[in-house]
Amino acid sequence: MREIIIVEKKVMNNLVVKFFLGLIVAISMMACNTNTLYDNSMRVGNPAWHADSVARFEIVIEDTTLDYQSGILIRNSGDYAYQNLWLFVTEIAPDSTITCDTVEYYLADNYGRWLGSGIGSLYTNIYYYKEELHYQQEGVYRYEIRQGMREEELKGITNIGMQILIKE
Repeated sequence: MREIIIVEKKVMNNLVVKFFLGLIVAISMMACNTNTLYDNSMRVGNPAWHADSVARFEIVIEDTTLDYQSGILIRNSGDYAYQNLWLFVTEIAPDSTITCDTVEYYLADNYGRWLGSGIGSLYTNIYYYKEELHYQQEGVYRYEIRQGMREEELKGITNIGMQILIKE
């Protein structure tokens, strides 16, 4: 019995060391990425993402000569009941032009295994929203993201985020 406890402690200590090493590597890689123009996320599920709740992001574009790429961050818990997630994404340009999109992202494979990176029961994915993006105007672009899953209270989605990268 004592041997089992010692082995379990060694395994747990090994996992903790690997976790912190992975975290240090990930932070180092993010710190070196100078191509990130915007990266922000917000909590939406407390305890559930209501159909009327909107995740809002404001991005300042100062250079219209550059090409960009946008991504959407989705963090879900193991309690999420579906394989996919439908989102309604609205972009409001500085001149008030509105563009609406409906997008679907898969959070689990066909066998029910969660995709993305995870710690404990939380899983994080960053999906391309627009791989080729060229802003036509300088100014503030507003993005609004709503869940489109036909449920008033969507449980298991904890965070939604937006990322804008400058393409090289």
